[in-house]
Amino acid sequence: MKLTKWEFMGVILISGLGIFLHYAYELSDQNQYVALFAPINETIWEHLKMAFYGMIGFALFEYIFIGSEHKNFIFAKTFSSLLACFLVVVLYYGYTNFLDPALYLDIIIFVVAILIAQIFSYAILRSKLFIKGLNYWGLIILVAASLIFASYTYEPPHNNQVFTETLDH
Repeated sequence: MKLTKWEFMGVILISGLGIFLHYAYELSDQNQYVALFAPINETIWEHLKMAFYGMIGFALFEYIFIGSEHKNFIFAKTFSSLLACFLVVVLYYGYTNFLDPALYLDIIIFVVAILIAQIFSYAILRSKLFIKGLNYWGLIILVAASLIFASYTYEPPHNNQVFTETLDH
């Protein structure tokens, strides 16, 4: 029951943290360190930081209270963070094939992606299956994803729709 409350509370807190991150770069007077974690423009790629770092930020907080109770915590949180990003991209391009982009739909997609990712996190954390070294792989993937976000913030690939297409509202 404790885990259920944490994962549900996570949907709300991650959504709030994501909204804060959306504006953090501007609020920081375009601080380059904040740019590593917050969107610096309106591209889809940059907006994935809201999901990724929102999930990771909550996971760090959550770890203090229940992380040590779950042997696969790091893997669960890494997987769910990447899943949230994947879902944002798939759902965004899915709906924009049929409808015009709309801010309210983007917000709904963000929250739905976080909800689904938290459900997967819950399932992994509840799982009795534990593979030795899985958390180490999760940590390696987490660091790699963070480095990719950081490097593509300053040097995004050109001629790639996910990196260059802006969210039109």
